Amino acid sequence: MIRLTALFAAASLALAGCDAPSGQTFTQPSPSGLSNAPRQENVGFSVAPANAPSGPTVDAFAARYLDTLQARSFSGRREYCGYFFVDTAGRLQATPPRAGNFASCLMPEPRVGQGIIASYHTHGSFAAAYDNEVPSVVDLESDFDYGIDGYVSTPGGRVWLVDFQTFSTRQVCGLGCIRSDPQFRPQNEGNIRQSYTYTALQQRSRGFGS
Repeated sequence: MIRLTALFAAASLALAGCDAPSGQTFTQPSPSGLSNAPRQENVGFSVAPANAPSGPTVDAFAARYLDTLQARSFSGRREYCGYFFVDTAGRLQATPPRAGNFASCLMPEPRVGQGIIASYHTHGSFAAAYDNEVPSVVDLESDFDYGIDGYVSTPGGRVWLVDFQTFSTRQVCGLGCIRSDPQFRPQNEGNIRQSYTYTALQQRSRGFGS
């Protein structure tokens, strides 16, 4: 059973949505226009605890957990989202997944003191018109705003890490490493990199579908 800290349960909801023309997106509690540099104004700020875990242990936990959400994300044709956090006993936990719509997912705003170390969300079901095998620019910006990492699963069964410290994203594991959408059809697989800087992802976003 997924456990939730009392502090997190008391968090207020941020009801701002987001959209991006080139793909599925993650809720952006403090939206602003895209730029050529990450949007985080208070560089060095993070809601995560100072001793927040990172690395392979968290990556593996994220991949396992996202795998459990894939089937319902595909069948419902919607995103699911939440946070990974460290509880008072030092254990990695996940908040209960919140159901979004086809291309977005509303989230509580993360706050200092809740033990939150990363966001997570699925990219829903396959759609040829969406560049949803990679995180969107807004996905990165949403995590950068709060100084946390993020994990994104795709219809093709990839898991991506959004790394706020390097302002980049990389594949934790590749195509089919977790459950994939039965309707998934590979397209332009040769153009999907193992990692993207923020700027490189912006360039990809501008070029998708053109």
